[in-house]
Amino acid sequence: MPKLMAFAVRFVSEGQTVQTTSRDLDEDGLFVRCVEPPQMGERVVLRLYLPGIAAGDSIAAMVTESAEDGFRATFSDLSSEARGHIQVALHAGGQVEQVHEEPLSHAGENRRYLTRYLDRLHVTLGNVGEHEALNLSGSGVFVTTDEPPELDQIVQLVLSFPDGSPPAQVQAIVLHRVLPAEGAAGAGVQFIAGDDDFRERLDLYLESLQNR
Repeated sequence: MPKLMAFAVRFVSEGQTVQTTSRDLDEDGLFVRCVEPPQMGERVVLRLYLPGIAAGDSIAAMVTESAEDGFRATFSDLSSEARGHIQVALHAGGQVEQVHEEPLSHAGENRRYLTRYLDRLHVTLGNVGEHEALNLSGSGVFVTTDEPPELDQIVQLVLSFPDGSPPAQVQAIVLHRVLPAEGAAGAGVQFIAGDDDFRERLDLYLESLQNR
């Protein structure tokens, strides 16, 4: 049975290369979130950002399910080493990561593979203006706003990384919302459509937070 896991994924299919995230994982494949999923039977090349899997590793897979919010890819060529890393992730305690949480109590607190940082980063969320992004990680972020978008809504994020370059853009899906009457208002979103530049800049920024 697939285990709910959110971690960064890069996939290449006919005509598109997308930096996105997963929904779940098992030893045979995973569900990849995206805005424009490939067709059933299409072959894709995956890069799973799991601990131990080198940056250059690629995994061949076939699309065996296509839905509005993404697709399921079944591995067709998986090395024994990659399978071992996937098994470690599946047997680890808890989920690799969740994005539908309220902010953590302090920076860097984490019981999963992917560290979350309670860092204040300026971000524009859809049409609701500029806000602060909290609880940032490699697969998602919690954005503070008194008007959180509806669940499952696809939103455009513009993140202002302090690297001297123009703001980075990525699409995301709303997985959690907190209204003002319920506590710290905002939306937990998971990245589902970025490019290699976005992934590189995000990873560099997270690395800088880790080294503080």
